[in-house]
Amino acid sequence: MGATVKIICPEVEMRLKNISLSRRTIVRRVYSISTNLADQLASKIKKFDYFSVCLDESTDVVDTAQMLIFIRGIDRFQCDVTEELLSMESLKHTTGEDLFRHLCDCFDQHKLHWDKLVSITTDGAPSLTGKNVGLVKKVNDKVSGMYPGRKVISLHYPPGEFM
Repeated sequence: MGATVKIICPEVEMRLKNISLSRRTIVRRVYSISTNLADQLASKIKKFDYFSVCLDESTDVVDTAQMLIFIRGIDRFQCDVTEELLSMESLKHTTGEDLFRHLCDCFDQHKLHWDKLVSITTDGAPSLTGKNVGLVKKVNDKVSGMYPGRKVISLHYPPGEFM
């Protein structure tokens, strides 16, 4: 990079040489950025009037099951729609009960209220959509238990068309 800067912008070469790129500095900066992004999302979540989640459960290159949880929320007063990756959960088992437990833990961690959950979107995997023990069924059981008569809308996206 130094040679490129020397050719293109020789006047900034000395300023770039003074920037620390040590391992500790990079780790500290990445942590700082990560914390800031998490704080921004937490601030937006507090303002959500309603939100929906989109779940994708798959296996990574080393055969570890992963569940991605995306959130889309709306703050009606600011007319602000937020769509972010909320969490990536590593899973030992992929039963509907395990997926539901991870989703509940994620909701607790991010202080999400079940009464504001409007819909849940999945790819149709049996552990997510099973009508007796799937995650969607467990979410609806929890929501209707807390708020009688209320049901979460369940949506399905075809493979390859995530969100």
